[in-house]
Amino acid sequence: MRRVKSLLWVIMTAALLLGLGCSKVTSDNYDKIETGMTVTQVEQILGKGAEETGGAVAIGNLSGSAKTVTWVSGEKTITVTFANDKVVMKAKKGF
Repeated sequence: MRRVKSLLWVIMTAALLLGLGCSKVTSDNYDKIETGMTVTQVEQILGKGAEETGGAVAIGNLSGSAKTVTWVSGEKTITVTFANDKVVMKAKKGF
């Protein structure tokens, strides 16, 4: 029984470490992001990011929103700016 517990512990630890090492912040994923993509489409590629800034404005019948979302893995960072929930700009650092 003790041997089974030890084996399970090793398997669980290995699975956790492999999961942590599977960052979606890669050059390949950065290249998949295109102007005009929605927030949902980008999140399907990179997962949920951290919103750094955001805001909305309404003037009469006109309204709009903008936000910047960042994904970080170690020294690598992908930052995407959305206007009205569509990609308008992207940047990468540390690659």
